[in-house]
Amino acid sequence: MPLEIFFISITILYFLTHILLLKGLFVSLRLKKNNTNPLPAVSVIVAARNEEHNIIRCINSLSELNYPADLLEILIVNDNSTDNTFNLMKELTKNFPHFKVINSGKSDSGNLRGKANAIHTALEQCKGDIIITTDADCEVPSNWILETVKYYSEKTGMICGFTKINSGNSLFSKMQNLDWMYLLTLASSSAGLKMILSCLGNNLSFSKDAYKKVGGYQSVIFSVTEDLALMRKINSKSGLEVLYPLDKECLVETLPCKDLNELFSQKRRWLKGGIGINFLGYFVALELYIENVLLIFGLLFLNYKIYLILVSIKAISELMLLSFTLQRFNLRSLYKYYLPFTLYFAFYGLTLPLSFLFKTKIRWKGNEY
Repeated sequence: MPLEIFFISITILYFLTHILLLKGLFVSLRLKKNNTNPLPAVSVIVAARNEEHNIIRCINSLSELNYPADLLEILIVNDNSTDNTFNLMKELTKNFPHFKVINSGKSDSGNLRGKANAIHTALEQCKGDIIITTDADCEVPSNWILETVKYYSEKTGMICGFTKINSGNSLFSKMQNLDWMYLLTLASSSAGLKMILSCLGNNLSFSKDAYKKVGGYQSVIFSVTEDLALMRKINSKSGLEVLYPLDKECLVETLPCKDLNELFSQKRRWLKGGIGINFLGYFVALELYIENVLLIFGLLFLNYKIYLILVSIKAISELMLLSFTLQRFNLRSLYKYYLPFTLYFAFYGLTLPLSFLFKTKIRWKGNEY
């Protein structure tokens, strides 16, 4: 009986937390664009390390951006690649004067390491008032910049964007797509509550003014998720807003992890980088972990009727948020994969924290942190 009361209480609390998050999501859904301000100068930065298989599609999409050429520069940073990435960068951009290919400086210590150092190298040279970043394995829509900059005002320091997975016909990829949509919805909801949880560097922009106010990457303590670390610094120290709109015209597309090993490597990096999250983040994470225990093991210690009621409440809570995102981005076809997704989500959610008991270091892009 005490165990039943515990899981009933946590599930009700989980539902109420999602009601609160829904309130924040409505704020993000209702963000307005300013269509009257003059367009700002923009610098796009892409840092790439050993991306010879992905950089072509990324640069091709960047070459088709709909933005005035005199207000746009695109800096492609070769982050100490050991494959053919740099040569491809030079070849693909040679006919585009607004593209610039540069090499990242070497840095193995301090705050400027890894991708943060590569982006810092570009930021030292860029001329734009708005900086926007994506990754080498991404494709961006043609109006990506044009629509993103419309959310900026004198009060805005950073705009976080949504990214979907190119899921094709693979069930594993569709699970990842639903995963990203749900986690990014939580992030957008938390931004609406002024308690932002996370962001993704493959669809992120910030004003140069905000970046300078917080001292740049030199002053950001090194993290394996440098984008999240910068967002936290701008959110807490710049005095400017961080917004997280749900805008179909700003939706970036990336590639899925190929297998479970790559997926766990990605998730471990995110989890380690997420340490130091705010109270809302820890609270939601604890609730979610308990709810996943309920989903996987609940029938071992609960009456099956109570179990079915509680897992139904869990599903309603999550779908209550997720449905707005799937509809906004025309991803309704993913609804039919929701049931297997709950098992996928619970599986890695339960095992991921335990993996740090056996392996604490993170390997990413050939480096170990």
